[in-house]
Amino acid sequence: MYQYSPRPGHAIVTALLCVVFIALGWKAQGRVLMALNVGALLCAIVTAIVLWVLILEALNERVRVMVEFANAIGKLDEEARAMMAFEFPRMRYRMKAGEVREYFEDTNVPIELFRLFLQTSNNRYISPERDWNTTERPRWAWLEIKSYLEENKYILADSAAGSHSWLWSGESYNHLFAYWMAGRNIRNLNGLEAA
Repeated sequence: MYQYSPRPGHAIVTALLCVVFIALGWKAQGRVLMALNVGALLCAIVTAIVLWVLILEALNERVRVMVEFANAIGKLDEEARAMMAFEFPRMRYRMKAGEVREYFEDTNVPIELFRLFLQTSNNRYISPERDWNTTERPRWAWLEIKSYLEENKYILADSAAGSHSWLWSGESYNHLFAYWMAGRNIRNLNGLEAA
């Protein structure tokens, strides 16, 4: 079976023929004018079809490349993904008291506490330890989150000074915030930082 593979040159040629037929029809009369108009119309239709097929082929090629990339990433093991910096944060599910609960990475910190940690942090410092001594913000959760962040180089080790908390490493806060807070309303923390 023959499969037509259009080229941009095909669309250019048919468009030029359409223009030539229209130009010749300017001086023609009668049946010649009718024939030139029909020729121009047919060339315009063929040009539109060729352009449409070119667009579809470009979209199909893009999808094909994306599928090949996804398949290649899917075949990688954990070590190869880490080498390529495709290490994505994980959410763990555990059954506790007959209920499935979501936890951040390999910690015992529920996702909602980790999100609260991100909300009370800013792009320079992690959430201050002094704020995590209540029932809603337990100290053990802050310690586990801080330990995880330090082990995975999201924060700079030994960077706490005075009343300030630990410093984020590079764009770590922005990356974590964009991933874990997606689809949520971002709170204005300017008032909280001043307090």
